[in-house]
Amino acid sequence: MSKIARELRNYYSIVADLATEAEVWSSKPAWLEFAPNNVCNLRCIMCAQADGVPVEVMKTEDAVKLLDEILPDMTVWTPSALSEPMLANIRMVVQKCREHEVYLNMYSNATLLNGAKFRDMADRIHKLWISFDSPRKEVLEMLRARADFDQVVANMKEVIAAATELKVPLGFVAVLVKDNVEHLHELVDFLADLGAVESRSDLRIQPMLDNAERCRDQNVFAAFSEAEIVACIDRACDRARERGLIFHVDMDDPYRRNVVTQAPMVREISPEILSIMLDEVRERFPHFCSMATNYVKIEPNGEVYPCCRGPRELLMGNVNEQPMQEIWNGEKYREFRRRMNAKDYPEVCRTCDVLVANPCFKKEWAQRPAGVRES
Repeated sequence: MSKIARELRNYYSIVADLATEAEVWSSKPAWLEFAPNNVCNLRCIMCAQADGVPVEVMKTEDAVKLLDEILPDMTVWTPSALSEPMLANIRMVVQKCREHEVYLNMYSNATLLNGAKFRDMADRIHKLWISFDSPRKEVLEMLRARADFDQVVANMKEVIAAATELKVPLGFVAVLVKDNVEHLHELVDFLADLGAVESRSDLRIQPMLDNAERCRDQNVFAAFSEAEIVACIDRACDRARERGLIFHVDMDDPYRRNVVTQAPMVREISPEILSIMLDEVRERFPHFCSMATNYVKIEPNGEVYPCCRGPRELLMGNVNEQPMQEIWNGEKYREFRRRMNAKDYPEVCRTCDVLVANPCFKKEWAQRPAGVRES
């Protein structure tokens, strides 16, 4: 069976497992988050790395064995573990992607990734996301401690040029904090000047999570009123329309915005089919977390989680102790699925936007009796 046929059959199986409210699934995970180590060269203040996390490294032979077990059914791979993927044995990562016809959805701080390195792996990139929060040197270097602003910008120029030429999707992610909210419109202009419009890249603004002690004084909601934040966002939206940059604010109302000035760059490859399938899942089965239907996160220490947040209470097992296939349909996963189908959500899920920000979830939940909603 070809790779694409196997992936399509798996997508059909995901829908069937959801429709039958099965606890033992015939489908397999399609999206992997895993890096063989959690090494990062920066100490971004909004990341747990800023508080100091123990270095974890999976032996190369163990990582290769794991990947050869699970990648045949995977579509997308995010090589991350609170880390910079360029430091996570990226040559092995790209080699395994080629062997198993898997594509990378990759996040980088652009300190080590230049145009030449990007070109070397471009055939396996579904989309590259560059973390870049401010066009102001002092702000970026404060937020992304240990970063060299000038080197990052030089690398970004090369990557944007290569992505434009090779037609590889590229995006930029900025975390909204106290020190950059008033300059969002400048960020739009800065990226547009670098070539982000020609590359049909998008800029996404995300809320800061309290993942580290050092970021607490950067809480934008404590420093500015709702009206002030909205005004800054709307000013950035106006600039995005004027410059032609695709711009999204991935936050709850009244802050959520979507400015689509042109069609984004899209590769006509299997991850796009997966994205369509996930949109269908979010609409047809809003009670079940769409990420948990296909995503699996494996830490360098072997721990397995059903989502990118990886909360301890959702630890499903450890690949150093049993094969992933056994964990996927093991007791903890079966109980997790039972609770999802019963709408008896773990506490951590009740506050997660992947589940509760889904408009279809909000509609379904609002129609349930009040006593049920509070259970």
